Amino acid sequence: MMRTVLAAIPLLVGAGLIAVSSLGLLRLPDVYNRMNAVAKAASLGVVCVLLGVLVLLFDPRSAGVVTVAVALQLLSAPVGGYALAVAAYRAGSPLAAVTRYDDLADADADADADADADAATPEVEPRAGRRERPPCGDGLDGPAGG
Repeated sequence: MMRTVLAAIPLLVGAGLIAVSSLGLLRLPDVYNRMNAVAKAASLGVVCVLLGVLVLLFDPRSAGVVTVAVALQLLSAPVGGYALAVAAYRAGSPLAAVTRYDDLADADADADADADADAATPEVEPRAGRRERPPCGDGLDGPAGG
């Protein structure tokens, strides 16, 4: 009985965080704010639900599985949210009117300037004594045609 009550607390907190992230997904003004809400609140909600399950069904195997799942969730969700936000930015999704800073515009301008500078730099010949990689089919990469 006590274990069930202790497990209910993180389960309810996790369910509440997931509900808040879904509400943010519906109510926030642009794709960047929506992804931020989902990446943060939902990942913490999943972690809380996993911890509640661990309290409810505690054994060493479950503890190992939950530990790995929590670590992967906390490492992958923010990175995935950031990657999706950058992809949305590069695809041209508009920013909300209340957005004050556009850090990626500065980064894109710097990258464009670097690309222009690299294009103006003449090609450098390979160093003497350095061998170019032979083309495929010469027997060094495996059987020809396969």
